[in-house]
Order: sequence, then C-alpha cells, then structure tokens
Amino acid sequence: MEFNICSLQFSAANEKPDNKLDRGLQQTAHLEKNSYSAVTSLAEAKDVLSALSIVCGENLHFAAGAGYKCLCVIQDLVDFYVFSEDTTFKWDSCAPHAILKSLGGGMLDLSECIKSANQNKNLCVRPHLLYNSEVQGAKGAERWANKGGLVAYRSEEQLEFFFKLFINNFVFTK
Repeated sequence: MEFNICSLQFSAANEKPDNKLDRGLQQTAHLEKNSYSAVTSLAEAKDVLSALSIVCGENLHFAAGAGYKCLCVIQDLVDFYVFSEDTTFKWDSCAPHAILKSLGGGMLDLSECIKSANQNKNLCVRPHLLYNSEVQGAKGAERWANKGGLVAYRSEEQLEFFFKLFINNFVFTK
C-alpha cells in the first residue's frame, strides 16, 4: 500500500479555476491545445519548444534554475516543467521529486518517455528518474546528470493527456 502525504495547503483563492479538486472530471477539456501550462528554459531545444508552444500556447513560461522551475510545478503555478537537456543533476531533482510524489505527481526521464511513446505507443510507461545509479561512462559530476532531460508534473491523469498532445506535435530533429 502506498501513501502520499503532503503538508502544503492550497487555499481556494489561490487555486486556478481549472485546478480544483474535481480536475479529474475536467480531463476531456484538457484534450484541447493551449489548455496546459508549462515552464522550461530559454535554452530548450527547438523541437521541444515547438511542441510545447503548440500544446501550451501563451501558457508556456520561461525561467532560470531547475529548482525554481520544479517549485513552479509544486506550487501549482504551472502544470509541467519540461527540459530535454542533460544539464540538471540528481541533486537538483531529488527533493522536488519527493515533494511531487507526495502530491500524486512525479518526475520522469523525458527521453525515455519519448522513446517509449514512439516505440510502443504505450504512454503508461512511467520512467521515473533514478537516483541510485551513475550515468555509464561519465566522469566527475556528469555521472549524476539527468541524462535525457525530465518532465515534472503534479497529476498522473494530466500527464497522460498532456503527453499525448506533446508527442503528437513533437518532431524530433536531433
């Protein structure tokens, strides 16, 4: 049995209208483009920015700092944090990942999500970031990089719909 416990308090006044407890009943509304919000880096890859721009529209935000962007998801300021580069490290993501898990969300390896969606068309695979294994062949601090990027989220249900839209608009250019 798994328990998710979090002491964060969200008042009704601070919640976005589409972020109420009945969010699960509103998932079909999220199948429309531009109904999600995300934060990423200005240095994000063009293919990822393009897909995020289509899915989020003007709800795509840019910020510096992995920790800050994770906090934006934790505090429900945005729905997702998407980053494809390998310039974040395990120490940037482990505490926010634990908080997101307590809220019913998590943090996934973006490249593994994309690979699994393209190969299997099975979006149910959830390749959560791992903290107990080094990056093979890397040296120094690079051994603890989040190779493949990450996706931080608060809601499993939202992730499923968001990622379907993201993959449908993703054109891999690397």
